[in-house]
Amino acid sequence: MTETLEITSLLVNKMRNRDVKALDYIYDHYSEALYGVIYRTVRHQEIAEETLHDVFVKIWDQIDQFDEKKGTLFTWMYRIARNKAIDVTRSKDFKATQKSDDITEFVDMFDEPSGKEDYIGLSAVLNEIGKMCKKLIQLNFFMGYSHAEISKNEDIALGTVKTRLRNCLKDIKSKLNKDFE
Repeated sequence: MTETLEITSLLVNKMRNRDVKALDYIYDHYSEALYGVIYRTVRHQEIAEETLHDVFVKIWDQIDQFDEKKGTLFTWMYRIARNKAIDVTRSKDFKATQKSDDITEFVDMFDEPSGKEDYIGLSAVLNEIGKMCKKLIQLNFFMGYSHAEISKNEDIALGTVKTRLRNCLKDIKSKLNKDFE
């Protein structure tokens, strides 16, 4: 235990003196564990790798803030990694990436019915609602875009987006209700 504390103190002191070899040592011994922490939060390999890089830059820049009396070096680095990963998931870029990832399964999903829709007549209804309704429903319900994001991306007034979506859903509901009467 004392030996571990001495090694940690030595590493921290070397990093405070800007010894790159100490950072290399810490990277070699801790990067895999920190990557795991980050990946469990962001669930995206490229973003996790970028975040890990940012974490080590932050560790390098803020090593003077590490206090051995408050905890271990790993715990301090763990907190930096976890907080950075959480910050990444809250960023606008991350949210946009999440919305645009793996959309291939949703593209034109209404044009190729899987057969499951037919048991309630949904396939015929989807063919009747029109391209604008299909697009708005795909963007809002299947891709997770908010009304404001749809408005901005499609260059349609926000009120128009909301009205069109509401009318599309009413139209689908009324067409489906006819089948159940």
